[in-house]
Amino acid sequence: MIKSYIKPSLSSILVLFFFLILLFLGLFAEVFESQTPEVDMAQIYANPVPVNEIQHLKSLRLTNKQGNFLLENTHPSGDLQGPWQMVEPQSLRVKSEVITKILETLNVIRVRNFHPLEPINISSFSLDNPTLNLVFTNEKNKQFEIKMGLINPIDNSAYISLSSQNQIYQIDPLEMALESYDLAQLVESKVLALNIEALLSLEIYGEKGLEVKLLKKDDQWLDQAGTVLSTSKVTRYFERLEDLKSFSILENLTPEQKEAMDRTMAAPIYSLKIITSQGVRSYVVGEIKGSIPGLNLQNNSNYALSSEDRKSYVLIDKDQLKIFSVKLNDLK
Repeated sequence: MIKSYIKPSLSSILVLFFFLILLFLGLFAEVFESQTPEVDMAQIYANPVPVNEIQHLKSLRLTNKQGNFLLENTHPSGDLQGPWQMVEPQSLRVKSEVITKILETLNVIRVRNFHPLEPINISSFSLDNPTLNLVFTNEKNKQFEIKMGLINPIDNSAYISLSSQNQIYQIDPLEMALESYDLAQLVESKVLALNIEALLSLEIYGEKGLEVKLLKKDDQWLDQAGTVLSTSKVTRYFERLEDLKSFSILENLTPEQKEAMDRTMAAPIYSLKIITSQGVRSYVVGEIKGSIPGLNLQNNSNYALSSEDRKSYVLIDKDQLKIFSVKLNDLK
């Protein structure tokens, strides 16, 4: 009788069994569950881009399926108005509205959801192979990076990560489709972007030697003889230099074409050195004599300008070469 009294019933065994299972599952979840960081939900759904930190910039590198573009700000204190100079892959002036439009676009990002910045999510949302990469460098040399991965056409959303955050954000697509921006959308036909406030010196050499030298000293401009120059005429000269335009671009050259262009630029007819408070920019101008294999150049005589690395070339008209040898006294 006592044994039958203390013998557990089937229902009691089942209840105990399920209790142990629930206890195990609870412990399992506690141990292995991904720890979600404590966040302010109001903040996380707000725009995560610290736009205030990128209001004064030195440079912006934009990489997308169209290429890798390095844009530099010529303003000495990083004012977004610049003007901005593209230095890679071409030496061309950036369109005046591009930078401000990029910042305006980032300022209105709308967050739908967020996910932990973990390897499986990085891969799932294609942030390991981003469709867009933006690297901002501000005037304090601090960098800030934004990557955009998968663009989901089904729910019309995109995924981004920020170098200052440990989250992946699902957002509405950017109002400015930077992932597909190409050279033509970033630059204008003008070759040079100059900021007179930042300029310290300018030198132009022709085949016979020094053609033009301008040196800023104690807020005055001097020529190569040390003569004080009219500020208005120097300003006009820089404006004329900024009017230099390209009518075509030579890029993605074959080895044979590159070899021909290297020969052309090895003996430049003009060399230009621009020294600013931010550094030195150097350019060479060469005359293309004869034909370039596989290229149908419109004129018998063409002139190409490139930066010193000679990775790509812009073509300019012969009439525009006058600015490299003009005398300041001739300017009106």
